[in-house]
Amino acid sequence: MTAWFISDIHLKDINERSSIILLRFLHSLINKERPATHLFLLGDIFDLWVADAPVFVRKFQAIVDAIHTLKKKGVQITYFEGNHDLHLKTYWQDVLGIPTHVDFKIIDLGPYKVRLEHGDLINKEDEAYHRYRSVIRHPLMEKYAPVISGNILNHMGIWASRLSRKHSSVVRDIRQDNFRQMIRAHAQGAFRETPFDLIVTGHMHITDDFIFTENDYPVRSINLGSWFDEPKALCLNEKGPELLALS
Repeated sequence: MTAWFISDIHLKDINERSSIILLRFLHSLINKERPATHLFLLGDIFDLWVADAPVFVRKFQAIVDAIHTLKKKGVQITYFEGNHDLHLKTYWQDVLGIPTHVDFKIIDLGPYKVRLEHGDLINKEDEAYHRYRSVIRHPLMEKYAPVISGNILNHMGIWASRLSRKHSSVVRDIRQDNFRQMIRAHAQGAFRETPFDLIVTGHMHITDDFIFTENDYPVRSINLGSWFDEPKALCLNEKGPELLALS
């Protein structure tokens, strides 16, 4: 068993540096230069992807093809939606056959019980985001998103992303320590609900690797950070988890 985890790449263009690095990574799995039994996409792989709009498929066709090829090679791929890639079931699951999830899942991987989620519910203080999430996750939005023009969604997403990033980058620089404590508190609270060996999250754009103990039981929490700082992937095998830089 060798599982890989990536998140928060925020791809905007197929020719950008992160797209090139991601394609190189995917082809290293396809060509078995790196062993892989599982690949988990933990959200915000794209800076915007909504439903099955053809504009997004065309825009990132090379990446879609590489992921689909990897699946056909026998690697189990699972996509957890973020807050920039939404309502994915109609394309990623129904067309490509890749299971998609909105909420967390606890999965057995070799000797490990692993909790996986995007992580956008970690910051309970962000009331504005939780209101936004209630809108974008509303059943009516899920129903009608596929029929809205992909070009309209694309332009709206670019505008919203610029505003969001301008605000969040300033806040994140000021509150990094606070966010790190949120990640760790979330992991500890989640463990008390349902125990696990490892929790892997994203969204917060802060790389954090934290080990805590509950009733003498060691638990590890890893937040993947973002590719804005450094392209990276988490590898999990029988030896344990390891964050690796990609280039």
